[in-house]
Amino acid sequence: MKIDLLGRGPLLPSRIASQILQQIVDERLKPGDRLPTEQALADSFGVSRNVVREAISRLRADGIIQSRQGVGAFVARSTGIPTLRFDAEALSDRSAFLALFELRGILEIRAASLAARRRTDAQLAALGEALARMRGTEKWVAGGVDADLEFHKAIAVGTGNAYIKMAISFLSEQVRVTIMETRERSGAAVVDIVEVTIAEHAAIYEAIAARDAARAHDAMAIHIRNAAARLGYELDLPDRP
Repeated sequence: MKIDLLGRGPLLPSRIASQILQQIVDERLKPGDRLPTEQALADSFGVSRNVVREAISRLRADGIIQSRQGVGAFVARSTGIPTLRFDAEALSDRSAFLALFELRGILEIRAASLAARRRTDAQLAALGEALARMRGTEKWVAGGVDADLEFHKAIAVGTGNAYIKMAISFLSEQVRVTIMETRERSGAAVVDIVEVTIAEHAAIYEAIAARDAARAHDAMAIHIRNAAARLGYELDLPDRP
């Protein structure tokens, strides 16, 4: 598979995902075709494997790519590509970025309170495992970002609502760009930012573990509001129902 080299920049994952998607739309890649390895794609684009991994994660979130453990990534389908997506370049506009955080507030704050009431012990264990990964040795690198997203997806699963799960699973992959942007802007202060973020997630976990819906609502609201503030946005969130 021949791939044109792209210019470097902070939005490379979005651009690489678009390049791969275009090849699928053009049927140069067809359902069932296996993608080159992450290293091969990284070499083709002239970027790191982490950038390629982010691009593939976005396509996987859209159901376009499927990953098979120990085998690789495959094209899942070429038709019916969803129109709901958040273009990373569009999110460079402040109003669009703020709108994304408002959407997170609407979905995730309510999801946290529902998960506190409905979660099973197994679902709480999965949430705890994601938090443990966030606290682990990978927290400074891409693995920590993956764990952050898995934490939010686990909350969605805990609601017991399949549609909330689908919406937040999709949104979580789009939010990846906001997490990476926060870390890039933080520079030398990234250590403090990561530790504060972990503490916010721990508060959410503790509220859900205690089945305290009101506290889970407030803990998630604090996290979403602070996440926006770390990027310079003041977020107006809905009051607790």
